[in-house]
Amino acid sequence: MAAEGVITTGAVAEVGEETREAYVARNFRHNYVLLLLDAISFPLGISFVSTVTILPLFVRQMTDSSLAVGLVPAITQLGTLLPPLFIANRIERLPLQKWYLFWVACVERAPFLVLAALIPWLGRANPDLLLVVFFIALAVHNFSMGLNMPSYFNLFSKVIPANRRGGMWGIGGAISGLLALGGAWLSGVLLDRYGFPDAYALNFLFAFVVLTLGIIGFRFVRELPTIDRPPPIPMVKYLRNAPALLQTDRGFGLLVLSLMLGSFSLMAPAFYTAYALDRFDASYSTVALFTTLLMAGSTVANPVLGLLADRKGNKLVLQIGMLLAAVASLVALIAPSIEWMYVVFVLYSVSLTGSNIGGFNMPLEFAPRAQVPTYSAVSMTSSAPIRALAPMLGGLMLSIGLGYWSVFLFTVLVSGMGLALLTVKVRDPRHDPVPDTEE
Repeated sequence: MAAEGVITTGAVAEVGEETREAYVARNFRHNYVLLLLDAISFPLGISFVSTVTILPLFVRQMTDSSLAVGLVPAITQLGTLLPPLFIANRIERLPLQKWYLFWVACVERAPFLVLAALIPWLGRANPDLLLVVFFIALAVHNFSMGLNMPSYFNLFSKVIPANRRGGMWGIGGAISGLLALGGAWLSGVLLDRYGFPDAYALNFLFAFVVLTLGIIGFRFVRELPTIDRPPPIPMVKYLRNAPALLQTDRGFGLLVLSLMLGSFSLMAPAFYTAYALDRFDASYSTVALFTTLLMAGSTVANPVLGLLADRKGNKLVLQIGMLLAAVASLVALIAPSIEWMYVVFVLYSVSLTGSNIGGFNMPLEFAPRAQVPTYSAVSMTSSAPIRALAPMLGGLMLSIGLGYWSVFLFTVLVSGMGLALLTVKVRDPRHDPVPDTEE
C-alpha cells in the first residue's frame, strides 16, 4: 500500500507519510483496550435484560399471550438488523466513525433508564399500558442499535486487524461472562425478593449503568480519517444497488443465504423459558439459573471460539454455532425433565457465541475496505425479516395449538439446511482474501 498523507483533525495527530497499517499497529493496544471495554460491558449489561430469560418472564407478568412473548425477540432482531442498510451509505462517507457511534449509543441506552423509572409506577397502576411502553422502549433501543452497527463494524475493521478480532470478542465475552454470573445471581435474588414490578426496574437500571460505562471509551479511540470515501448516492439508488452484491460477489451471496436459513435457529430459544414455565413449572430462581447457564456457556465459549476463529477462520466457528443451535432445539424437543433444559441453555449459549463471532466477522473479510458498512449492512438486513418473523411464527404455531414440539422440530430442520449450505457451498475468505482496494 502506498504511503498516504492524513489531514490534521481533533481526533488524530498529524501522521504525514505514515502508512495506515503502521498507524493501526502503533495504536493497536490503546484501541484494543477501549473496544475490549465495550466488548465486556455490552454482554454484561444485556444479561440483566436477557431476551431469552428475563424479558419473556417480564412479559408473562403482564399477559399470557404467546404472540407477545414472541414479539420480544422479533422486535430485537428487526430493530437491530433492518436499519443498517438504510444508514450504511451515509456511514461510508463519514471521515470518522467514533463520534457518530458514541452519540447514537447514548440514545440506544436511554430507553432502559426510562423503563427503570416507569416500571414501579405503571406495573402497579396499569400493567397493560406498561406492556405498550415496554415494547416502544425496546423498539427504540434496538432500532438505535441497528443504526449504529455499520459504524461499529467500520470502526472495528479500521483499528483491529482481521486476525485479532475473534480473540478480542472472545476475551471480552469471557470476562463479561464471569462478571455476568454475579449479575445472574443478583437477578435471581431481586426476582425472589422483590418480584414484579420492582425487580425488573432494578434490572433495567443496572443494564443502563453498565452499558453506558462501556461506550465512554469510544470517544478516545485513535482513528484515522477515511480519505477514500465514496461519492454521495441517492438513497433509492443505493438501496437498489446494494442487493446486487449478493449476485456480483457469489461467495458473499451464498454466505448470506446460509445465514438467512440459520436465522430460523432463533425461533425455538424465544420460547425456552415459556416452555420451562408451562411444562415444568419453573420458578423465578430457576429462570435466574437459566441466565447463569447462558453466561457460563458464553464465558467458556467466547475465548475458545474467538481464538479458533483467528487461527482457523470464521467459517468453522459459524458451523459450530449452527450445529449446536440445532442440537439445543433437539434436546428441548425430547427433554423429559427440567434438568435437561439446563443442557439446552448451555448449548444455546455456545451456539449463539459461535454464530455471533462467525456471522459478524465473516462478511467483513469478504468486503473491500471502503465497502465494509455496505457488506455488513446487506448481511444483517437480509436476515432481519427472518430473525424478526421466526419468533412470531413460533408464537402463531403455539397460539393455534400445534405445541412447543412443532416449534422445536421446525427449528432443527431449517437450521440444518443452513448448516448444510454453509458447509458445502460457502468458501472461507480467510483462505481466499478479498484484494485491498484502498491505496
